Formats: sequence, C-alpha cells, structure tokens
Amino acid sequence: MKTKLRKATFTASAAVLLGLMLAGNAQAHCDAMDGPVITEARAALDAGDVTPLLKWVPAEDEAEIRRVFADVRDIRGQSEKVRKIADKHLFATLVKVHRASEGAPFTGIKPAGNIDPGLKAADAALSNGEIDQLIANITRKIETGIRERYDQAHSSSASADQSVKEGRHFVTDYVDYIHYVEAVHGAAGAGKHGH
Repeated sequence: MKTKLRKATFTASAAVLLGLMLAGNAQAHCDAMDGPVITEARAALDAGDVTPLLKWVPAEDEAEIRRVFADVRDIRGQSEKVRKIADKHLFATLVKVHRASEGAPFTGIKPAGNIDPGLKAADAALSNGEIDQLIANITRKIETGIRERYDQAHSSSASADQSVKEGRHFVTDYVDYIHYVEAVHGAAGAGKHGH
C-alpha cells in the first residue's frame, strides 16, 4: 500500500509539475532541434549574423558564442558532413550556455517533434498575439484535474472509516488531490524563473 501511495503521490505531482509548470526543467524546449534557440541559431548561421543569438546568453558568455559561431561559419562550407557536425557544435554550445545561465543542466540536444503541446501553444500565443485560447485550454485542464481528484477523494471519504483498507484508499485519493492542488497553486503563484 505504501508503494501505491507513493506512486499516486509521485504521479500526481509529476503530472502537475510537468504539465503545468511550463518553465520546468523537464519541459524545457530550448534544447530541442525544433525549439526556439536552435531554430534561431539555424537562421543566424544562414544569415551569417550571430547577433540574434546573443539574447539567449548572459553578457559574460557572449565572447564564447561569438567565437564558436565564427569558427563554425569558417568551416561549414568544407562538406555536408563538416557542416552538420559544426552546426551541432554551435547548437550544443549555445544551449549549454543558455541552460547554465538559468541554473539548469545541459542534457544534450533533443530530437525535433517532441516539444510539449502546451509549450508550442505558449510560443504560438507570443507569435500571434493571442493569449486567450492558451489560457482557456490550461484553465480547463486544471479545472478538470482538480474536479477529478476532488470527486475521487470525496467519494472515498464516505467509506474511509469503515476499515483500514478503505481508510488507506481514501488517504491515497486525498494525497493525490491535495498534492495536485498544491502544485497547481504553487505554479499559479510562482514568480518569474527560468526553464
């Protein structure tokens, strides 16, 4: 039963933290091949201008990015293989420096196509200037999550005192409900922070 309780607690907490805290480490998308950092790095390489990349790194790391960018630009014309390797080196360096500036670990470049839909929607809202749909979708998901967990905990509370087994079942549902609400409330009240 302990394992079930821990599993339910972990599942609820992980779901909320991963799904709702859009800036959470697990949901960072700056390290994805189709994320905003690497997408901008590709365009910068094609244009031959490092300037757009500098906003992603602290001023004290600007020289490193300029150097790597120049090195990559110098050798990428040698062959397709060299271009791919050099470009990936720039992407990795840029993302690593960006993540370090946020206090987040660099765990490598992630393949394209795996960005969380919520993060895609957040980027789209910034791009198209329409935030209402994003807010409505997130609000609906939060409401559904709270209601489902509340209903389960409320239902099992009716028989919580009938036996130890029923009591433990209620506690599992209760913990799931409370941790979900706690995580949502914490995410809603969180200040600005990095990935």
